[in-house]
Amino acid sequence: MKMTMHVSGETLDHKLAARCGTATEAEKIADDLCTATSLGQGQVRIIHPTDDHKGSKLEPEDQGIMHTAIRSHIWLGLAGIAGGLLLFSVLAAAGLPFVAQNLIWAGALFAVFGGVAGLLLGGVYTLRPDHIAYVSRSASALDKGYYMVTIHARDRAQMNEAQQYLKTRHIHTMRSF
Repeated sequence: MKMTMHVSGETLDHKLAARCGTATEAEKIADDLCTATSLGQGQVRIIHPTDDHKGSKLEPEDQGIMHTAIRSHIWLGLAGIAGGLLLFSVLAAAGLPFVAQNLIWAGALFAVFGGVAGLLLGGVYTLRPDHIAYVSRSASALDKGYYMVTIHARDRAQMNEAQQYLKTRHIHTMRSF
């Protein structure tokens, strides 16, 4: 069993969508992406403007998003505590009067505030602001009658490969960071 320490709980957390005018064009692009790049059939999907549940097709990993929320809060909360204790150590070593005279209280205070800051960052990471732009722009294109070819890449290199392929064919894309 492989133990990972990723903040994200999604398997395919790099998203890219290509806007197409017709279903035939979308099918051709999807087939070409699977044959010309390292993307598999399960990573490329076509969304029709009349499809129900467009949001779940743009972001298919509901369980992964839940795992992202849990992991990001745990890891970034712990990192915040460590950062707070590191700052406490630096200030204690520098002899700051408040810290030097109240070592236990100051240490606890820095750990708590660092942990809260880490938890807040975990919440921001869970919101995935980069995915919000990808989903809203894709949904807007679907509402206008376009077809979308969605690419769910394993890593940034695979996403860049797909984006380069689409760019050479002058196809408009939306992506997450």
